[in-house]
Amino acid sequence: MRRIEKHLELAGFRNVEIFQARTPQGEDFQGRGLPPVLKGRWKSDLQHMWGTAACALSHLDLMKLDPSELPIIVFEDDAIISPHFFSYLADIDFPDEVEWDICHLSYFNENLGSAKYPEGVVNKNLLRCAPNEITCMHSYILNQPVFDRVTPLHEEIDCQLAHQTDLIRSFVIEHGPPLTSPDFELQSVRMELDEIYWAKNNPNHN
Repeated sequence: MRRIEKHLELAGFRNVEIFQARTPQGEDFQGRGLPPVLKGRWKSDLQHMWGTAACALSHLDLMKLDPSELPIIVFEDDAIISPHFFSYLADIDFPDEVEWDICHLSYFNENLGSAKYPEGVVNKNLLRCAPNEITCMHSYILNQPVFDRVTPLHEEIDCQLAHQTDLIRSFVIEHGPPLTSPDFELQSVRMELDEIYWAKNNPNHN
């Protein structure tokens, strides 16, 4: 938390709220079974993934916010934020005629880039996500509520938040240097929970 707080300060963020993501303990998955949004592939033998599932439920909480509370910028705890974040963001031209729900500030899926999806280019640095492509949720701008359009979820819940891109107007910012990036050297809370639960549920494996 100290690291990302420093990044936010250097980038010029002034109105910041850091909140604890949901946890498997708080959700009591074991006591009440899997909640409806986790049905599908989420069986009891995937308990080691409950950390990821709880993290995703935290994102869903944000996607239920009232329109009066939006837009917001969301960062997971392992995001690296450029100190020039706002100057880079100012270079992005959001055309008035384009309505959008989510704008991803960085992403892993190369299929969402202009090289492989040139028809998605809206203007310099701004691309519309290809339909049903999955991007990453570690940093994004949420412009309006989308919860009713992402349920019911299935399969990879951690990435599923941007799956219905034919219904959710989802964009990515393709910018060099990037505005944000994941810190692969830093264990996120979600990954640590996944590893703890995997070890607990697989005691015979090293």
